Amino acid sequence: MANENNQENRSLPLFELPFDRRVEEGWKHFLKEEAELRRLIDERADSEEISEQLEILLCPVFTVVYAEVGFHEGKYDLILNLEGDWSRLFPLVYFKKRAPKEVLELWNILVGRQARDEKNGDFQLKTGNDLVSAEDFQIWTEWQGKEAKVSIYCEKLLPLLPERESNAYWIVYTMLDYAMGELAEMKYIAGLELLRVRREEKALMLSELLSHFMEKLSLSREELLDAERYCGLYTGYQMKPDEEAQDGLRRDVYVGSSGFLPLLNEFWRGESRMMDTFHNDGIAAGYFCYPLYGFQGEDRSAQILDYRDEMAEKIEELAGADSFAFIGGACGIYYGYLDFIAWDLKAVLDAAVSVFGASGIDWVMFHSFRQDADGITLFEKG
Repeated sequence: MANENNQENRSLPLFELPFDRRVEEGWKHFLKEEAELRRLIDERADSEEISEQLEILLCPVFTVVYAEVGFHEGKYDLILNLEGDWSRLFPLVYFKKRAPKEVLELWNILVGRQARDEKNGDFQLKTGNDLVSAEDFQIWTEWQGKEAKVSIYCEKLLPLLPERESNAYWIVYTMLDYAMGELAEMKYIAGLELLRVRREEKALMLSELLSHFMEKLSLSREELLDAERYCGLYTGYQMKPDEEAQDGLRRDVYVGSSGFLPLLNEFWRGESRMMDTFHNDGIAAGYFCYPLYGFQGEDRSAQILDYRDEMAEKIEELAGADSFAFIGGACGIYYGYLDFIAWDLKAVLDAAVSVFGASGIDWVMFHSFRQDADGITLFEKG
């Protein structure tokens, strides 16, 4: 029976406390308790005390908390970090956007570790006995399209190699986050190498890195730090379809676009770490699958795209933006796919039954982004 229940939870994760309600209740809790956090910041309490208070404030919403605090231009900063995990981006942006005005009067809510203000000059990072400064780093970049491979030489980190190499790379990534912003580092740095020997050619300093990326990408500082912008970046992809596959597991797909490609990649590999993280926080992610045999004519491709976009708009309108986030879709030989994150899956599925049912389609199925889940038929014409 336990295995059957686990299978049902994977296939139809209807949470007792979905993420939208967790966020609503979480902000109420934050408002009641945040004064203690402000007191700790004002008194320059040690990092352990502040971390404990952050856990108290944020654990009602997030199972795992990565956050920092600060004070800038008369307001307190709550910085919600991704720690290299793209699965945190959409939930953190959702959480930020639903902050009550009473919170925003005192707090800046920021997603992703922020680039240091250039006016502050050099900055340091201390971990155990290791202390490094921005001026200790020399950097070289090699660009391919809109991504860069980055090589870094830092003499002070050489003693960590090779026995404590992971510590050295953690220090480097953290310093990069403070130099150019965590989201920009995650998105635009395709590879990182920590050099044992300094290169001969002229190097960039860490303080120059943000301006360098701004110039290469033709983006402003604000754009590079804007978490919502990253949610709206879609990547197109093409695949070789399996012409025999008619099981709704996307093996018939030949073209698509996604605003959350890491989730799709995990699904194709048969992995579920991101989905496990989502489910721990009351979040569901999946896709609607529906037949394409009814779309005919010379403009068939345009019809299919227009239909998917129309369904997404109507589901969001009916379920509410608090419940539904469109993250892309795909076209297969046999089926169309509409990809989404559900902050309240029941509201989204109820809306989908109504919207798809009124569209004239013969049937629609929901499938979680897990290969170990079953597809759920939402409706089928008699």
